[in-house]
Amino acid sequence: MIGGTALVVTFPAFAKERDMPDNIATLRKVISSWHEADVEGVLSCLHEDITWNNSGGLKPPIQGKDMMRKTLKAMKGRLKNNRWRLFDVAAVGDTVWMEGVDEFDTMDGTRIAIPYCGILDYEDGVIRHWREYFEGRLQEEQVAGKGVRDTVDAMLARPAV
Repeated sequence: MIGGTALVVTFPAFAKERDMPDNIATLRKVISSWHEADVEGVLSCLHEDITWNNSGGLKPPIQGKDMMRKTLKAMKGRLKNNRWRLFDVAAVGDTVWMEGVDEFDTMDGTRIAIPYCGILDYEDGVIRHWREYFEGRLQEEQVAGKGVRDTVDAMLARPAV
Protein backbone atom coordinates (compact mmCIF):
# COMPACT_ATOMS: atom_id res chain seq x y z
CA MET A 1 0.00 0.00 0.00
CA ILE A 2 1.22 3.44 -0.87
CA GLY A 3 -0.62 6.26 0.87
CA GLY A 4 -3.67 4.06 1.49
CA THR A 5 -3.81 2.93 -2.15
CA ALA A 6 -3.03 -0.64 -3.12
CA LEU A 7 -0.20 -0.89 -5.58
CA VAL A 8 -0.89 -3.36 -8.37
CA VAL A 9 1.95 -4.27 -10.66
CA THR A 10 1.39 -6.31 -13.77
CA PHE A 11 4.08 -8.54 -15.18
CA PRO A 12 3.07 -9.56 -18.71
CA ALA A 13 5.31 -12.64 -18.68
CA PHE A 14 3.62 -13.95 -15.52
CA ALA A 15 0.17 -13.28 -16.94
CA LYS A 16 1.11 -15.13 -20.11
CA GLU A 17 2.32 -18.14 -18.11
CA ARG A 18 -0.94 -18.31 -16.17
CA ASP A 19 -2.87 -18.27 -19.45
CA MET A 20 -0.79 -21.05 -21.01
CA PRO A 21 -2.23 -24.56 -21.05
CA ASP A 22 -0.65 -27.00 -18.62
CA ASN A 23 1.17 -29.14 -21.16
CA ILE A 24 2.59 -31.51 -18.54
CA ALA A 25 -0.96 -32.17 -17.31
CA THR A 26 -1.91 -33.03 -20.89
CA LEU A 27 1.01 -35.48 -21.06
CA ARG A 28 -0.13 -37.04 -17.78
CA LYS A 29 -3.62 -37.44 -19.26
CA VAL A 30 -2.08 -39.26 -22.24
CA ILE A 31 -0.22 -41.59 -19.87
CA SER A 32 -3.24 -42.29 -17.66
CA SER A 33 -5.41 -42.91 -20.74
CA TRP A 34 -2.84 -45.32 -22.13
CA HIS A 35 -2.64 -47.13 -18.77
CA GLU A 36 -6.37 -47.74 -19.17
CA ALA A 37 -5.90 -48.76 -22.84
CA ASP A 38 -8.18 -45.82 -23.71
CA VAL A 39 -7.16 -45.00 -27.27
CA GLU A 40 -9.75 -42.23 -27.63
CA GLY A 41 -8.53 -40.66 -24.37
CA VAL A 42 -5.00 -40.52 -25.79
CA LEU A 43 -6.26 -39.12 -29.10
CA SER A 44 -8.18 -36.35 -27.31
CA CYS A 45 -4.79 -34.88 -26.33
CA LEU A 46 -3.38 -34.92 -29.87
CA HIS A 47 -3.60 -32.46 -32.74
CA GLU A 48 -5.47 -33.59 -35.88
CA ASP A 49 -2.18 -33.35 -37.78
CA ILE A 50 -0.01 -35.07 -35.14
CA THR A 51 3.42 -36.26 -36.25
CA TRP A 52 4.74 -39.08 -34.06
CA ASN A 53 8.34 -40.22 -34.50
CA ASN A 54 8.09 -43.25 -32.23
CA SER A 55 10.86 -45.41 -33.66
CA GLY A 56 13.88 -43.30 -32.84
CA GLY A 57 14.26 -42.66 -36.56
CA LEU A 58 14.20 -46.32 -37.65
CA LYS A 59 10.86 -45.96 -39.42
CA PRO A 60 8.92 -43.09 -40.98
CA PRO A 61 6.83 -41.02 -38.57
CA ILE A 62 3.16 -41.71 -38.01
CA GLN A 63 1.17 -38.85 -39.53
CA GLY A 64 -2.31 -37.70 -38.51
CA LYS A 65 -4.87 -38.72 -35.93
CA ASP A 66 -6.40 -41.47 -38.10
CA MET A 67 -3.04 -43.23 -38.45
CA MET A 68 -2.40 -42.72 -34.71
CA ARG A 69 -5.74 -44.39 -33.93
CA LYS A 70 -4.85 -47.36 -36.15
CA THR A 71 -1.37 -47.64 -34.62
CA LEU A 72 -2.55 -47.35 -31.01
CA LYS A 73 -5.32 -49.91 -31.52
CA ALA A 74 -2.78 -52.34 -32.98
CA MET A 75 -0.40 -51.71 -30.05
CA LYS A 76 -3.23 -52.13 -27.55
CA GLY A 77 -3.99 -55.55 -29.01
CA ARG A 78 -0.42 -56.73 -28.35
CA LEU A 79 -0.15 -55.55 -24.73
CA LYS A 80 -1.27 -57.39 -21.62
CA ASN A 81 -0.54 -54.34 -19.46
CA ASN A 82 1.28 -51.03 -19.50
CA ARG A 83 3.60 -49.47 -16.94
CA TRP A 84 4.68 -46.34 -18.87
CA ARG A 85 6.17 -43.87 -16.43
CA LEU A 86 8.24 -40.71 -16.30
CA PHE A 87 11.43 -40.10 -14.34
CA ASP A 88 11.93 -36.47 -15.32
CA VAL A 89 9.76 -33.94 -17.11
CA ALA A 90 10.18 -30.24 -17.88
CA ALA A 91 8.27 -27.67 -19.88
CA VAL A 92 9.21 -24.37 -21.46
CA GLY A 93 6.59 -22.60 -23.52
CA ASP A 94 4.96 -25.06 -25.89
CA THR A 95 7.64 -27.76 -25.51
CA VAL A 96 7.83 -30.60 -22.98
CA TRP A 97 10.90 -32.78 -22.46
CA MET A 98 10.51 -36.15 -20.79
CA GLU A 99 12.65 -39.06 -19.69
CA GLY A 100 10.92 -42.29 -18.91
CA VAL A 101 10.35 -45.93 -19.69
CA ASP A 102 7.91 -47.71 -21.94
CA GLU A 103 7.44 -50.86 -19.90
CA PHE A 104 4.81 -53.50 -20.56
CA ASP A 105 4.14 -57.20 -20.88
CA THR A 106 3.12 -58.61 -24.24
CA MET A 107 0.20 -61.01 -24.54
CA ASP A 108 2.63 -63.96 -24.34
CA GLY A 109 4.08 -62.61 -21.07
CA THR A 110 7.32 -61.15 -22.45
CA ARG A 111 8.48 -58.17 -20.41
CA ILE A 112 9.60 -55.17 -22.48
CA ALA A 113 11.29 -52.17 -20.83
CA ILE A 114 12.67 -49.43 -23.07
CA PRO A 115 14.24 -46.33 -21.48
CA TYR A 116 13.68 -43.28 -23.66
CA CYS A 117 13.70 -39.52 -23.89
CA GLY A 118 11.04 -37.62 -25.76
CA ILE A 119 10.14 -34.13 -26.84
CA LEU A 120 6.58 -32.94 -27.32
CA ASP A 121 5.65 -29.75 -29.15
CA TYR A 122 2.18 -28.41 -28.37
CA GLU A 123 -0.15 -26.32 -30.49
CA ASP A 124 -3.42 -24.96 -29.10
CA GLY A 125 -3.03 -27.05 -25.94
CA VAL A 126 -2.63 -30.43 -27.67
CA ILE A 127 0.40 -32.39 -28.84
CA ARG A 128 1.35 -31.53 -32.43
CA HIS A 129 4.81 -33.15 -32.73
CA TRP A 130 6.03 -36.12 -30.66
CA ARG A 131 9.63 -37.32 -30.99
CA GLU A 132 11.09 -40.26 -29.06
CA TYR A 133 14.72 -41.31 -28.80
CA PHE A 134 15.75 -44.76 -27.57
CA GLU A 135 18.05 -47.68 -28.28
CA GLY A 136 16.14 -49.89 -30.71
CA ARG A 137 18.46 -52.86 -30.17
CA LEU A 138 17.17 -53.21 -26.60
CA GLN A 139 13.64 -53.60 -27.88
CA GLU A 140 14.77 -56.12 -30.52
CA GLU A 141 16.59 -58.18 -27.85
CA GLN A 142 13.62 -58.15 -25.51
CA VAL A 143 11.08 -59.05 -28.20
CA ALA A 144 13.39 -61.93 -29.21
CA GLY A 145 13.12 -63.26 -25.64
CA LYS A 146 16.57 -62.29 -24.35
CA GLY A 147 15.06 -60.47 -21.38
CA VAL A 148 15.67 -57.04 -19.94
CA ARG A 149 19.35 -56.33 -19.28
CA ASP A 150 20.45 -55.70 -15.68
CA THR A 151 21.85 -52.37 -16.87
CA VAL A 152 18.36 -51.35 -18.02
CA ASP A 153 16.76 -52.46 -14.75
CA ALA A 154 19.35 -50.37 -12.89
CA MET A 155 18.36 -47.32 -14.96
CA LEU A 156 14.70 -47.90 -14.15
CA ALA A 157 15.12 -48.41 -10.40
CA ARG A 158 14.16 -44.83 -9.59
CA PRO A 159 10.99 -43.19 -8.46
CA ALA A 160 8.60 -41.96 -11.11
CA VAL A 161 7.49 -38.34 -11.07
